[in-house]
Amino acid sequence: MPEVSAGIVVAATVRLYRRRVDPGFTPESIHSWLIRRPYATYLVRAEGRSMIDNGIHPGSLLVVDRSCDLHDGDIVIAGCIEGFLVKQYRTRPDRLVSGNSEYPDIALESVPKYGLDGVVIASLTRHRGLE
Repeated sequence: MPEVSAGIVVAATVRLYRRRVDPGFTPESIHSWLIRRPYATYLVRAEGRSMIDNGIHPGSLLVVDRSCDLHDGDIVIAGCIEGFLVKQYRTRPDRLVSGNSEYPDIALESVPKYGLDGVVIASLTRHRGLE
């Protein structure tokens, strides 16, 4: 009878990832999905960390519509002497709120020094660099 010796068995599993058909909404183009009024829409790049709790990070690309009606809770672009801010507009009382607790709220008085320039309708953040 032949001698049987113990051996090591190595097993490997390889997973192949493939693209799947997207079952979700498919617009004609990303442009048609993001921009409703081209004549009143512009893009701006976000700086700073004051809106990170709202998903707006340094470098995020913001789609801003100047023709939207302003509603409580909208993210807005507000202009002032120092430049522009991105904040959340809140009513009762009228104020601009940061999306980061390290930044204070800004009260809007009857004669505001902040002019609301437009409503942020979308933000795009790159998670991977260009190759």
